[in-house]
Amino acid sequence: MAGGMTALRVVIADDEPLARSRLRALLADHADVVVAAEAEDADTALQAIRSERPDLVLLDIEMPGQGGVTLARRLHLTPAPLIVFVTAHADHAVDAFETGAIDYLLKPFDEARLATALDRVRATLAARRALAGGTSPAYLERVAVTLGKRTIFVATASIDWLAASANYVELHVGPEVHLLRTTLSALEAQLDPRVFVRIHRSYAVRLDEVKELRSVGAGEYRVLLAGGVELPVSQRYRDRLP
Repeated sequence: MAGGMTALRVVIADDEPLARSRLRALLADHADVVVAAEAEDADTALQAIRSERPDLVLLDIEMPGQGGVTLARRLHLTPAPLIVFVTAHADHAVDAFETGAIDYLLKPFDEARLATALDRVRATLAARRALAGGTSPAYLERVAVTLGKRTIFVATASIDWLAASANYVELHVGPEVHLLRTTLSALEAQLDPRVFVRIHRSYAVRLDEVKELRSVGAGEYRVLLAGGVELPVSQRYRDRLP
């Protein structure tokens, strides 16, 4: 694209014409976004994704034919497009994130919430491209957290530890806790592994915040953080601690 901007190619899959139209209008405010195709059912969406090979699919959960979650599981493409689910149904979030989706937009959402999702997509794609090119990936320096109609930016260097919490990740910054709608695995992939380390399926910590590693018997460990918080360390992740 002009000015060296990398195009973000998107497929919109939603059975509601008004929903597709609104998404298209919101995306038009982002100069790097190109809508490569639209689909009103899962079969058409699958064909469009396979032919267009988009960077991102904005995917509804409930469509004619197979649902969006089933479609996401059937893609099997390399490289796989990133998935952001766009739905009016909050009860499908767990299944959606289990497909590896990078975000989950609950209708009705506003321009700021979509912008946050797109920023997350851009950061993930940048890291993926850096790895493919053999260069050091660009890790997140801050994350955008939506608070009602406001979006605040939290520096990753200020985060002490992270915890998985249903469809969110808790960002613990001193006494403050911010909720980010993503999975711990998706966020971990965008953080510098020299700075943050996963210690449990539900926890990750900033390494320089770790004060002690304690054995509690039977091969189990816990870490004590500088702020006084104690967290479990699972055997699967024990070797990641220096």
